[in-house]
Amino acid sequence: MSVSRVVIVGAGFGGLACARRLAGAPFDVLLVDRNNYHLFTPLLYQVASSLLNPGDIATPVRAILRGVRNVRFRQAEVTGVDLEARRVRTAAGDDVPYDYLVLAAGSTTHTFGIASVASLARGLKDLPEALALRNHILCCFEEGARRPDAAARREWLTFVVVGGGPTGVEYAGALAELARLALARDYPEFDIEEVAIVLLEGRERLLSAFPEPLAEEARAQLTRRGVRVRTGVQVSGAAAGEVVLSTGERLQARTLVWAAGVRPAAIAEQLAVSRSRSGRIEVDEFLRVRGQERVFAVGDVAAARSGDADLPMLAPVATQAGRATAENLRLAVDGRPLRPFRYRDRGTMATIGRNAAVAWIGKVQLKGFAGWVAWLFLHLYMLIGFRNRLLVLIGWGWNYLRYDRPIRIVARAKDD
Repeated sequence: MSVSRVVIVGAGFGGLACARRLAGAPFDVLLVDRNNYHLFTPLLYQVASSLLNPGDIATPVRAILRGVRNVRFRQAEVTGVDLEARRVRTAAGDDVPYDYLVLAAGSTTHTFGIASVASLARGLKDLPEALALRNHILCCFEEGARRPDAAARREWLTFVVVGGGPTGVEYAGALAELARLALARDYPEFDIEEVAIVLLEGRERLLSAFPEPLAEEARAQLTRRGVRVRTGVQVSGAAAGEVVLSTGERLQARTLVWAAGVRPAAIAEQLAVSRSRSGRIEVDEFLRVRGQERVFAVGDVAAARSGDADLPMLAPVATQAGRATAENLRLAVDGRPLRPFRYRDRGTMATIGRNAAVAWIGKVQLKGFAGWVAWLFLHLYMLIGFRNRLLVLIGWGWNYLRYDRPIRIVARAKDD
């Protein structure tokens, strides 16, 4: 009896969850990703703020799948899909045939068509971007240290973070702690009060998906840490050494961190399928791509619905969708009816810094130290592998007790 071939594109939360749930099932599964590791993106900002090493939040995919006989991995970049011939095309030129396809390619930074921002802003979506941002921040402090006066240092020591969602809030808070708790002792050349961290949000408040009391708490905690929070203002452009606001104001800054939006991975635009207004692939209640009985889409690339709105681009959504798709693949191959996907919202969290976080879990709202503890335990639990959990816990403990972020080296790989 022939075994159905399942190709999963993307080793993020959705793709990996699907592959692991298919372990031991009557399928020949191939997981394809351009990187050979699974990245725990919720802690990516801690790599960019010198707290964690890349290896603390990234795990080789082959190590995760070790011992799973029916699931294989291939490092390759997917460039397209021939839906009629049921073949996945890769940059290496080899086509991969499939009986069932799961698209879990994730998302990328969205700069809303602002060309100057696209060329000058620094994203925070993958490991290379996080490492580049860490290097850049540390080099800005070095440049500031050798400038003769405060006016000359201003643009080097001003850091603009755009986006008042969880990523922007968490990175702004982490950057403030890096500057005031760690780097303040390293740079006697200038007063650390010269460092300016500006968080910009186009809407009228931060964390729009959270209840208003929690959003106000996040703003208050950021302000206590020295972050200048500005809402109701957008970025209209950027140039070397300045950021242009929608008000016409120009901020002198060498650093523009873009956390204001994401869009589906490029593969969503390449497929001749229907897409939502946000560009995500439209799927039915079983997460099948509309018009395609054998193609599923999960996570950020899919416009899975909850009521009248698309589900948010969050790791828990992708993970649950990946598992549900694996179960439906088992049902499909047995000729049984598929089960509609129902997302179970287990809460939303964001941390601002030490002893400060906000969490919304059902009807429960947590903030301050209680929210921070809940955030710590949840993220430790979600990390893959005991080694990573241990290393992250050690890094957090060192930072908490020593007021220190130890990964403060500027290291660049030679071009390969």
